Amino acid sequence: MRDNEFDDKIKEELARAEKILSHEKKKEKKKNSERRQIARAFALVTQLGLQMACCVVLGVLLGVFLDRLFGTTPLFIIICSLLGSAASIKIIYDTSKDWED
Repeated sequence: MRDNEFDDKIKEELARAEKILSHEKKKEKKKNSERRQIARAFALVTQLGLQMACCVVLGVLLGVFLDRLFGTTPLFIIICSLLGSAASIKIIYDTSKDWED
C-alpha cells in the first residue's frame, strides 16, 4: 500500500514539474518573440536612415559634380539635393508599405 502512495506522490510531483516547465517554456518563447520584434524594428530604422542619407548625399555629390562641369555653382546642387530627398521619401514609402505586409 505504501508503494502505491509513493507512486502517486511521484506522479503528482512529476505532473507539477511538467506544468512548471511548460509555463517557463511559454514565457521564454514570448520573450524571444519580443526580442525578434525589437531586432526587426531596429533593423528597419537603421535601413531607413541609411537609405535617406545615401540618397541625399549622392544627390549633393552629383550636384557638385554637375556644377563644376557646367560652371553653375548653386543650381545643380539644389536641384540634385531636392531630387535625392524626393528619392529618399519614395524609398521610405515603399519600404514602409512592404513592412506592413
